[in-house]
Amino acid sequence: MDKEQRIREIRRESSSDAPGDPERFRRVVLTEKEMMSQGAAIRATLAANVAPLVQIASDLATRDIRRIVMVGCGDSWISGIGVRHAMEHHLGCVAEPCEAFDFATYGLDVIDADTVVIGLSSSGKTEPVIDGLKGAAERGAYTIGLSNTLGSPLMEEFPGALHIQATRGGWPTQSSTAAMALKLALVASIAEARGKDAAGLRSALDALPDQADQVSNAFYTPAQEAAKLFARAELVLLTGAGPYHASAEFGSAKLRELAPIHAYAFPLEEYHHYRTQKAGDILFLVAADRASHARALETAIMSQACDGICVALVPEGEIEIAEAADTAWHLPDVAEEVKAIIYSIPLHLYGYHLAVERDAIGLGAPRLGV
Repeated sequence: MDKEQRIREIRRESSSDAPGDPERFRRVVLTEKEMMSQGAAIRATLAANVAPLVQIASDLATRDIRRIVMVGCGDSWISGIGVRHAMEHHLGCVAEPCEAFDFATYGLDVIDADTVVIGLSSSGKTEPVIDGLKGAAERGAYTIGLSNTLGSPLMEEFPGALHIQATRGGWPTQSSTAAMALKLALVASIAEARGKDAAGLRSALDALPDQADQVSNAFYTPAQEAAKLFARAELVLLTGAGPYHASAEFGSAKLRELAPIHAYAFPLEEYHHYRTQKAGDILFLVAADRASHARALETAIMSQACDGICVALVPEGEIEIAEAADTAWHLPDVAEEVKAIIYSIPLHLYGYHLAVERDAIGLGAPRLGV
């Protein structure tokens, strides 16, 4: 096998980073359609899985659950970070997002019958996800597959199967947010089967589709305006704490996939342990809750101190961070369990608009000198 053939097999991606690449822009266009219909995908996903959720919850109603592991690659892995804390709060056990290759390669030794392993793959065929769930099942774990694709191995080979009613013709947006909503619905179903109150979580999920549509429409133009302003930037930093690290990671992924530029996400506290932001660097700061507010405020202050640019995503009515940042995007008040989903949407929009703006001025991927 020659080198070029091997590269093609490993890459498994038909588009390139070149300015105006037609295949990449075909997917950019599809991404816009999918990101603007996230509410519909969430609503359809929740409605379609009522019966399977009841069955899985029945299977787990009296089973000892010491640990829940959520495995996936890329956005499928990151989605677990966004729901981890809600899962732990409502079910009272350890919940752990694991990158699928690492889990299948290094993580199976401590899996047992007191473990639930949830695997997420849009295609339903991602090999590390399948390998991890098979290995976990062999060790007695209860395994659940989530996929967009009916008939795929992930939907057919494990005791639990949940179908995500979302498309992924572009880069992941609705396939990730609908998957997070479905994981939260799974949490509610298990909690109820075990005699716990999940009424608040149910209410949050009922309101989520309309809230997703509201945010998509409200932030389409602000994201476009920011993309015009920062079109020539070749590096973007994103940060958030706890579940909001997931929102930052989603935003980073969209920038790398669509724009395509260098973009990096990291937990909020880590901003302060390195010389992270340089003069002129753009930082998107996801500051969605009271728990991380004080450290997020210090982050916005330090962004200004190093002559960086800070765009803060904050709740309605927040003043301190908004005043310290260069720009503040105020998002509607929503339940804590679904905030990581809602706060991801403006960052999806920004990634899309930046791709369009960079194409308009003939920019592709940055090339750094040595």
